[in-house]
Amino acid sequence: MTLSDKSYYRRLCRNILADRFNWRKYCTPSLYFGREICVTPLHCSYGQIGYTINFPYTNAPEVEYDWEMNKLTIDDENWKLVC
Repeated sequence: MTLSDKSYYRRLCRNILADRFNWRKYCTPSLYFGREICVTPLHCSYGQIGYTINFPYTNAPEVEYDWEMNKLTIDDENWKLVC
């Protein structure tokens, strides 16, 4: 069973915010609830500040979590507006 896009993003975002998403596990492309994802750490001059989740080989929007600013976005939009 595959989740609809909206349900999939909602589940992913809620798991990120609840600190149940192990981003380190997905630094190499892996399946997450049946879809391939890959995480890229976000860095600035003083270290890592979050990560970006992309979906290889698709046109799916990227999810970005900036834990320094506590901001979660899907293609630069507030995740709640998209989900």
